[in-house]
Amino acid sequence: MKSLIITLVWAMMFATTPCMAQNDCGRHGERKHEKRHHRPHYYIGADAVLFGDRKVEGASVTSFKVLNDGYAKDSWSVYFDGTKIKDASCNSFTVLGHGYAKDSWNVYYYGKKIEGASSDSFKCDSHGYAHDSWNTYFRGRKVEK
Repeated sequence: MKSLIITLVWAMMFATTPCMAQNDCGRHGERKHEKRHHRPHYYIGADAVLFGDRKVEGASVTSFKVLNDGYAKDSWSVYFDGTKIKDASCNSFTVLGHGYAKDSWNVYYYGKKIEGASSDSFKCDSHGYAHDSWNTYFRGRKVEK
């Protein structure tokens, strides 16, 4: 009886292994580890904003808002993973999804500015792709034609 139970357990483990391997992709084709970064979360306390175990320097507790994809903003600044994004405009900042975001002047991919991207026409597609009026981008980098 004991060997029968062990055999059944082994059979179930081997039968589910291919399913677990196939389940590595999210619903839009991104790898799960790219979609869910297992990053720390923001915490808005009484006197400080934290990202994981560190203080978000300069963040305003009273106006701080957590957005998506690791982005957040307050009345004066925009942050990615707890670090201020230099020169990002909090008034016009929008998260587009899949790591992309933009403000009136710049486009960002996971908090890094995409040089030369047009904020006015920039659109997020799927599977890491995005485009503006002149170029196509894959995971934040311009695709050479």
